[in-house]
Amino acid sequence: MRIFVSFLAAAVLLAGCTTTTTITDKQDSAENELEVELTPYESIGFYMSIGDPLKALESFNTAYSENPDSIETKILHSSLLLTAGQLDEARSALNEVLSEDAGNIKALFNMSFLEGMAGNTAAQEEQLNLILEADSENAEALSYLGEIFLTEKKYDKAEEVFQKSINSDEDNIVARVGYGNLLLRDKSYEESIKQFDHVVETNPDYSFAWSDRSKARAGLSDAGGAIADLTKAIELNGDYYWNYVDRGKLLLFVNDTEGALNDFNRAIEIDPDFFYAYVYRAGINKDINMDAAASDYNRVIKLRPDYYYAYEPLAIIEYMKGNYGRASELFEKTSKSFPEDPSYILLAGISKYADGDKEGGIDIIKASMNKISGDNYFYDIARMFSEPGYDSWLVNKLTRETKKPLKVRVLFYVATYYKLQGNTRLANTYFLEVADAKIYGMFETDLAECELKKYND
Repeated sequence: MRIFVSFLAAAVLLAGCTTTTTITDKQDSAENELEVELTPYESIGFYMSIGDPLKALESFNTAYSENPDSIETKILHSSLLLTAGQLDEARSALNEVLSEDAGNIKALFNMSFLEGMAGNTAAQEEQLNLILEADSENAEALSYLGEIFLTEKKYDKAEEVFQKSINSDEDNIVARVGYGNLLLRDKSYEESIKQFDHVVETNPDYSFAWSDRSKARAGLSDAGGAIADLTKAIELNGDYYWNYVDRGKLLLFVNDTEGALNDFNRAIEIDPDFFYAYVYRAGINKDINMDAAASDYNRVIKLRPDYYYAYEPLAIIEYMKGNYGRASELFEKTSKSFPEDPSYILLAGISKYADGDKEGGIDIIKASMNKISGDNYFYDIARMFSEPGYDSWLVNKLTRETKKPLKVRVLFYVATYYKLQGNTRLANTYFLEVADAKIYGMFETDLAECELKKYND
C-alpha cells in the first residue's frame, strides 16, 4: 500500500511529538533553524517531520529513561521502530503492551501495520478485525481493511468497508482514495472524480489524489485535465517514477512528443533499472533516431527478458540497419512468443539468408511450412523461397487478390525475394507498390520504405 508509511509517520507525529520551531524541507538547513533547544520528546517530532526516523529513535531513547513504564511511551517506541523498519524490535515492544492491555487500539493498529510491512496479510486483517470488534465504526480500521480487500480483488467487500469508513469519517483519506480507485476500476469515472475531489480539497498536498484523479479524467477523454493533475502531482512529489510515465503517455496522445520524451527521460533518471519508460522512449526514437531506439530496446530486453513486445521492433530496426544476423535471432524469438503470426519465422529465415547464410535461411523457411496452413499466403511465400519458379505463380495469384492490405503485405515478401535474387529493378517495383499503398500499422510498409531509401541514397 503506497500510503501506508506516510500515515504511519503521521501517527507518530500525532502522538504528541510536535515542536514550535521553524522547519524547512532540507534536514541540514532545518537543523540550523532551531530557535530553541528541543526537549527529547520535541526532537522526536522534529526528526520525524524532516524524514529521519533513526534520529527520532535516538531522541526517543533519551526520553525513554524518564518514563519507561508508560504504555503510551511503549506504543510510541513501537511506532518509531516500525518507521525505521526495525520490525522484530517493534513486534517485541507491541507484544509487551498487548500482554498488559490486549484491547489497546493504538497497539493493535501498530501490530496491523507491522504485519502489513512483513507481508502477513492474513495476520494484518486479523488485527484490524480485533479493532472493529471493539469499535465497529472505526474509520481507520475499516479503510485499511478495504485496502486489503482491494488488493485481494474482493471488490464487493472493499466497497462495503470503504463506504462504512466514509460514513464514519467523511475525511478519511485512505477510504476516499481506495473507494475512488475501486470506482476507477469499474470505469465509473465521474463518481471516482468526486472521491478524489474531496481528497484534493481536504489534503491538497497528497500527490496521489492528483495522480489518481488524472486517471479518471483520462477515462473521460479529458487529456488536458489529466495532464494538469499529473503536473500538480509532480510538483508535490517530483521523484515518483509513474507520474512521469503516465504524463508522458498523455503528452504523446496530444502529440507533444518533445514533452513526452522529457518525461520518459526523467523517469529513467529516477529508476534506470526499470524497463517501462525505455519502451516508450524507444517508440518515440525509432522514427527519428534508430540507434537510440535500438539501445533502449536492448536495455529493455536486458532488464526484462520476458517482455517479448520489445523483440519485434528491435528486430525491425536491426533489419533496417542491415544487421541481418541479429535481426534473424530476434525474429525467431518473436516467433516463439507469437507463433500464430508466420511472418516472424519467415523473416528469421529471410534475415539469415540476407546475412549470407542462404542454406540456413531456407532451412528455417522450409521448417516453417509444417506449421502453416496450405491455403495461407505465408505458405505460398515459404514455397517461393524454397522452390525455384514459384514466384511467378504467386505474383499471378496476387493479381486476383481483392483485399488490398493482404495483397500489399505479401508483395513486400515478393519484393524481398527478388532483392535476394539480385533482381533490383523488379524488387524496387514491388517495394514501391507497397510504399505507395501507405498502409501504416504493418511493419512491411516501414521495411519497404527503408529499402527504397537505401537504394535512392
